[in-house]
Amino acid sequence: MYECPGCGANMKFDIASQQMSCAYCGMRAEPHSLQKETDAEVEDTFDVTRFTCPQCGGEMLSGDQDATAFCSFCGAANILTGRLVREKRPKYIIPFKKTKEDCKRAYAKKMRWAIFAPRQLRDPAYIDSFRGIYMPYWTYEMEQKGGICCKGKKSYRRGDYVYTEHYDLTGNIDAEYYGFSYDASSTFCDNISESLAPYFVKDQVEFTPAYLSGFYADIADVGEDLYRENALRAANESSWAQIRGAKAFKEYKVSYNGRQSGLTELLHTRCSAAHSTMYPVWFMSWRKDDRVAYATVNGQTGKVVADMPIDIKNYCAVALILALPLFIILNLLGTMKPITLLVLSSLLGIAAAWFYLLELRAIRRRENNETDVALQQKKWEKNIERGMPATPPKQLGRQGSGSIFKRLPKTVTLMLVMVVLTPVITVLVIFQAILSMMGMSLAFLGPLAAMVVCGIFYYMSFREEKRLENYRHRFGGVTAMVAQAIVAMICLWNPVSDLWYYLGALLIMLSVIFDIRDIIKSYNRLAMRRLPQFDKQGGDDLA
Repeated sequence: MYECPGCGANMKFDIASQQMSCAYCGMRAEPHSLQKETDAEVEDTFDVTRFTCPQCGGEMLSGDQDATAFCSFCGAANILTGRLVREKRPKYIIPFKKTKEDCKRAYAKKMRWAIFAPRQLRDPAYIDSFRGIYMPYWTYEMEQKGGICCKGKKSYRRGDYVYTEHYDLTGNIDAEYYGFSYDASSTFCDNISESLAPYFVKDQVEFTPAYLSGFYADIADVGEDLYRENALRAANESSWAQIRGAKAFKEYKVSYNGRQSGLTELLHTRCSAAHSTMYPVWFMSWRKDDRVAYATVNGQTGKVVADMPIDIKNYCAVALILALPLFIILNLLGTMKPITLLVLSSLLGIAAAWFYLLELRAIRRRENNETDVALQQKKWEKNIERGMPATPPKQLGRQGSGSIFKRLPKTVTLMLVMVVLTPVITVLVIFQAILSMMGMSLAFLGPLAAMVVCGIFYYMSFREEKRLENYRHRFGGVTAMVAQAIVAMICLWNPVSDLWYYLGALLIMLSVIFDIRDIIKSYNRLAMRRLPQFDKQGGDDLA
């Protein structure tokens, strides 16, 4: 607590005035002017209360000694246990610029158009539970100074010949970057921290514990080396874009050896400093069963990033409202042949199967933390401690070389495609001639191909489902396969009555409805997260 010089009450940081304020006597003071005796003892540490959730193990820091009765990470209604500790002092902090009322208005504005979201997410009582939390980040300063020499070429035609001239393009670079930021907490999901960006370092000030009064702070538990390569890559890409767009080089095609290490050497890129910084976030969690959804607001800019689950009842109601006028418009525009309706229905079934597969892959990446470098780093460190084989986590933004078709010349790729298609087309022509003699057509091949494609997608989906914990296999895949098979048989039979074609289209549409239900369920699993279970160790390794 920071005592008020006037009345001795607890002073808290006031966002509107950017000063420490006393709620009893109204006295205000500049945050850096208030110092506890222990604040000056050791410059790189400070006294703070660490609160721990008894259910998930999540930990937060606060300058106050009272904690609200729920955990921001798992949403459990538990009284958090606290103890006084000394933590490593961050270098900088960006104080909150947006008040809680600003945060609530920004969130309510975003939720105004979330017509499929559950009603609880728009409940004023729920919105009032936003909590101000400082999230730890590593901020890097990059420097590029020295002479550079890159390759350039330009081509021109003269008569029947194309001439290509090669050049050495030389110059000097003198660039500095500030504020490449990456979250330093494994509890703060990387996809949320990236979406909340950017933070502007113009509001960055020297850290003092007074800024934490009235707020909470997450604990930094990853080292500065984890994101150093990411910062180097960001600086390289930014400078290289500037070089390629330079007026003196515009007539040339500028290139280098293509490797990131070569670009770092070319531009003389180095990390001059890495600082522990705290950025402001308004944080709120919504818990349902064994899942939790997060809503976050950038405490500096007011940018809103929120998990948006879908309420199936709301979705069905809106879908029915939109279906009626769409049905009337389509009937006024004209009619559709039965066979055309079947083909479009089959394509819709393929699209539903594809979207479901994409959802499952995204769920697997999310729940296995494949896109969160900090969590992958913590998992790798634990495996190393246990003597288990482990692969270091990949850096964010690292891209592979792409498929073989992307690396081949376009003419070679076109020739390969023609080599594959030629025998297929030949077989289809022969098959069509045979069916024509039998009085049949190739119309059934469309639904047959759709059935095969759906089967491939559903098999891939089934494999993804087996890799997920507590995931019930869906019913939509089976019904879609049966519906596609029946449609293929109808097209092969080629009956005179249109009723059979409409019946096939109806079966496809029913299977699509089941698919949409499964897609919504999988989307909700992706939009919400598993209840976290943290294993905080503490100690001198905290950033």
